[in-house]
Amino acid sequence: MAVSNFTLSALKIFSPTSLIDGNLEFFEMMRYDTKQFRADPIIEKEDLLEVFKNKNKISKELKNRFFEFLEKLDSSLFLKDSDNEISEVNWKRIDSFCNLMRYAERSNERKIRWELYQQYVKGNLSISIKDISLNLKLFKIKNIEKIIKKILHDESKSGLSTEFDGKTITINHYLGDKIISHYLIDALEEPSRRSRGELEQSILELVDEGSYSNQEIAKTFDVDDTMVSKTMSKLKEKNKIVLSSFGPRGTRYFSTNCDNCPFGTNKESCKKETISFIVNSFHEEYGIDLSLADLADVESNQALLKIKRILMNARKEKSTKMEKNIGVNLDKILGRVVENSLELSIPKKSNEIPQIKMKVNSEIANLPLLYQLGLSKGAKSGVLLVDRILKHAMSSVKKEDRLRIKKHANEEVNKFLQEIGIC
Repeated sequence: MAVSNFTLSALKIFSPTSLIDGNLEFFEMMRYDTKQFRADPIIEKEDLLEVFKNKNKISKELKNRFFEFLEKLDSSLFLKDSDNEISEVNWKRIDSFCNLMRYAERSNERKIRWELYQQYVKGNLSISIKDISLNLKLFKIKNIEKIIKKILHDESKSGLSTEFDGKTITINHYLGDKIISHYLIDALEEPSRRSRGELEQSILELVDEGSYSNQEIAKTFDVDDTMVSKTMSKLKEKNKIVLSSFGPRGTRYFSTNCDNCPFGTNKESCKKETISFIVNSFHEEYGIDLSLADLADVESNQALLKIKRILMNARKEKSTKMEKNIGVNLDKILGRVVENSLELSIPKKSNEIPQIKMKVNSEIANLPLLYQLGLSKGAKSGVLLVDRILKHAMSSVKKEDRLRIKKHANEEVNKFLQEIGIC
């Protein structure tokens, strides 16, 4: 999740030491103790200070620090600061940044990322580890070099170019390159800002078109595993989801409960409407008339709904510049996975027929399902095509050689399809 420009601005003005110098407490006061002010267009500063009276002794030093904090909020575009009052307060941004600070507080890596960002926006393309350690001294972070190496390694996969000799980080980008800020800071933000209710709804919509494990849901929504686990437990207690199957190593997969539909839909009515959509789509889009028998092997409403979704997406216009570009590049990058799995064995004697052997790695099973189905149909059709070509060349190819080639091709194709989970 990319951080906003407002967040970047605030992270530039507030340093990592804001987590322990009192600024975080000010942020939490603004977040949790200002309900009475949130509808007011203009707020007196002295009225805000009154909020502290139940928790703190209002000293001159505290008062001065709080007024300096408000000035920083003004610079961060969270509000407009005048002599005795504040106005145009963006409470949502304040709440969000307070969340981010608490999230950063729980991780040394996030604190270091924040410091690296501050160094970069100050104009430093060469950043000393000594300076980083000094600025973060109060946090007593161990193994700063190791954490920095991890950060640079992780972000290099996305395009960040740096050099690190153990003492100095050199950023090989021009000063002011906006993408550098996102390389360093995006990981600071909490994986998901969904409320518990929003997450429940998103999960229900997802598992209504397939079965998913907790881990898959966490990756899909970029949400913390613990939050997903708690939400799934709540959905199970409400009888809105059911265990659909077990996967490798005992992983449990869940789908919506058709007998207690979370969307209030009748089970048989849902099935009837979905089948009707699929049948009509095949007739209108492909000129094929399906029957109920063609869909008899589809075991659940969720599977039917997933097929419906795929057909709906297939209707999308594919002739636009963007769609063509997506297709060309997906073909190129997904094709690399397949190419990496094929190995041609060349016989030592030139008169022997070449043997294709499949060297299949585990990554190929992670390809998108529709791409796998394309591979399956292509592989099977390829064997039929070769067989037909050889039949037309009977005069030059012996029957036993043709049958041997066909048998070998079928064996290798089936082996390949088993590896990607089709057979």
